[in-house]
Amino acid sequence: MKAKRLIALALAAVFMLSAAATPVFAAAALPQENAALEQQNDMVSIRLKATGDLVYGSNYKLEVQTNPADTQYIGVVVGVGGEANGYVTLVLSDKIRTLLKMIPLPKKMSKTPDQAEEFNVYSYLKQLIDGNDVSVLLRVADEAVSVMDVLHFYVPTIDQVSNGLRLALNLIRKYLPEGAFSRIYLDEQPVDAGNYVAGALALESSDMNTAGFAMFKIKPKTNGVRMYWAQQAEKPMTAEELQSFNEAAVLEVDGQVVPTDKIRYNYKKSGWGCDATSELPTEPGTYVQTAEIGGNYSCSKISRNITVK
Repeated sequence: MKAKRLIALALAAVFMLSAAATPVFAAAALPQENAALEQQNDMVSIRLKATGDLVYGSNYKLEVQTNPADTQYIGVVVGVGGEANGYVTLVLSDKIRTLLKMIPLPKKMSKTPDQAEEFNVYSYLKQLIDGNDVSVLLRVADEAVSVMDVLHFYVPTIDQVSNGLRLALNLIRKYLPEGAFSRIYLDEQPVDAGNYVAGALALESSDMNTAGFAMFKIKPKTNGVRMYWAQQAEKPMTAEELQSFNEAAVLEVDGQVVPTDKIRYNYKKSGWGCDATSELPTEPGTYVQTAEIGGNYSCSKISRNITVK
């Protein structure tokens, strides 16, 4: 029970801190590859910046820059489009991360209890959160409201925990409707191609309104990407022969075949008034088959004729 309360406590801290960023996410901003917005509040400033070549598979980084440099903050990154849709990561400042690592937990709670390093609340959060559905975290965070008083013992500068938790849960639910496929991480960099919104909030007690906001996009990889047909359609086929024909396209990236389920196919019969369909043809005629890649990769679509006799 004690471990459960500590875990709930840590999650309450993380979510409360991210909660105040809700108004920031509503701010108007134009998507851009290197986006940042800075606001001033007394002597504290915070800047959230996506830097590097924002292309899938490239070396890019999401950074939170503060002045003074040791300002505590919490960041939230939400994928809202493309392959990134449903992705959430919480980004903690060094001080918050250190705080969570200072609360030890029994190693038997670890998935690898024979590990040499110390097991703590931060380690457990990584184990609990990374790769799971956001609803896992939401359920624990809802329970954490009951430990508000204990929270003040660990982080005296935090107040209005209950209201903060409500705002944080509303923020995530706004971008990720209930039932939507999602996955959440702690202190991980966004990877997949797509659109993201990100916010970061300074946590100094006198500077709770100091926040940074950015919208950015990670583009699909295009260099070194191509598609080709797995099997050639060299002659007319019966509908039965077409059923056993390998009509798939192959995705090749930097000379290596990459398995994918992101290739879309359609077939359009020659002639006026014929609509494209994703179903394999069964009626006699000549069809144009087209393959187009989506997700983290992009290249020119490929087409060919298939004749059903």
